[in-house]
Amino acid sequence: LLSEKEVSGQFHEGERTNVHISIVAARVILLVLFDQRSSLGLVRLRVRKAAAELTRILDALIKKSESGTTNSIFAEITDDDIDNLFND
Repeated sequence: LLSEKEVSGQFHEGERTNVHISIVAARVILLVLFDQRSSLGLVRLRVRKAAAELTRILDALIKKSESGTTNSIFAEITDDDIDNLFND
């Protein structure tokens, strides 16, 4: 699935659970599990909308990381944050 240019998604129908797998922005695998209460058409429509939004977010993150303006997420964590985590 990852190396194929023409395959953007896969679908598997199980006994109780169905699986829809798609590649988003050539970077992320989006996996959706659903049952008989949802139709494949509805899942594909929502996946298409979600993939467009995820692509926008991923592109923004890539641009931000390439510009060198990102800080490590760990730099934002203080000792107080860690203490609060274990005190609750």
